[in-house]
Amino acid sequence: MTTRFPATHAALLGVVLAISGFILWSAVSASTSLNNLVVVAPVAAVLGVLLPVILASALRKPAREDVGSGAWGDLLLLAGFSAFCLALTHVGFDVATFVFVWAGVVMSGGRGLWQPPLYAAVFTVVLVKGFGSLFPYPMLTLVF
Repeated sequence: MTTRFPATHAALLGVVLAISGFILWSAVSASTSLNNLVVVAPVAAVLGVLLPVILASALRKPAREDVGSGAWGDLLLLAGFSAFCLALTHVGFDVATFVFVWAGVVMSGGRGLWQPPLYAAVFTVVLVKGFGSLFPYPMLTLVF
C-alpha cells in the first residue's frame, strides 16, 4: 500500500525524537557544562529542525516504492545501524561509517557506479576529521 506517509516511518521518527529528547534531558540534568553538551545539544538542535522538514516533505509528495520503503526497509535500516554500531570497535569508525553511508545511499535510491561510494567517502572524511578535531579521545580507525 502506497500512502503519503507510512505509519512505520512516523513511528520510527517518533522513536528517534523521543530517544533524542530523553538523551538531551538526561545530559542537561547531569551537567550544563559545554564539555558535556558539545555533541548532544547540536544533535538535538539538528533533529529538532530536521523533523519538521522531513514531515513537511513527506506529506507534500507521494511515497516512492523502492528498496528502502515500508516496514521491511525500516527494519533493514535499523539492522544496518546495529551492524554499524558493532563494527565501530572491530573495523574502525572510518570503515564502518563508509560502509553504512554507502548502503544507506543505495537503499534510498542512489544509483550509479561511482556516486554512492564517492558521497560515502566524502561524508566519512568530513565526519572522521570533524570528530577528530572535536574530541581528544582517539577513535579506532583503520584508514585515517
